[in-house]
Amino acid sequence: MNHTPLKPVCLSLLLLASTTLAQSRDQYVPLFTIERSINANVVHYEAKVKDGRLDLREPVVAYWVMVAEGGRRQALNFLERTRAYGFTTLAEQIGESYKMFLVSDRMREIRVVDQNGAVHAEAMIAGAQAYLQRIFITARKALLFDTADSAELYGIDIATGKPRYEKVQAPR
Repeated sequence: MNHTPLKPVCLSLLLLASTTLAQSRDQYVPLFTIERSINANVVHYEAKVKDGRLDLREPVVAYWVMVAEGGRRQALNFLERTRAYGFTTLAEQIGESYKMFLVSDRMREIRVVDQNGAVHAEAMIAGAQAYLQRIFITARKALLFDTADSAELYGIDIATGKPRYEKVQAPR
């Protein structure tokens, strides 16, 4: 008995099923990072894309990469989420753009935008709209908490493509 005709059909079904599964999986697109002067550990912010659009429930995720401890990934703890590196998001256009505010600087708006499948973070840097790439925090150890002295924002000017930089002093 020859089962040869079924093989192409089975292979086609497997290929179709794997393609459908791959398309429905969550994807994470890097947005920007926060580095600190205290150690090499870095907070990563990523856009969560589900079915080709920013995820409605969780458009942005944040986590540590513990570079000083072998590079393992670690969730932000409660204090980090509520006092320093956490954020809120507000939908502008569901699935296409969100306003994002870091808890440490609720006045600076970061827009997370999906433009035809290219997801990026936009922020005002030195008076110009820019693609935010990273923030560097100069901090010092205090008794219980690290205290930020300044933040440096780095990005690419949306209009010109040139690097943008701004240093912001922490309020005293």
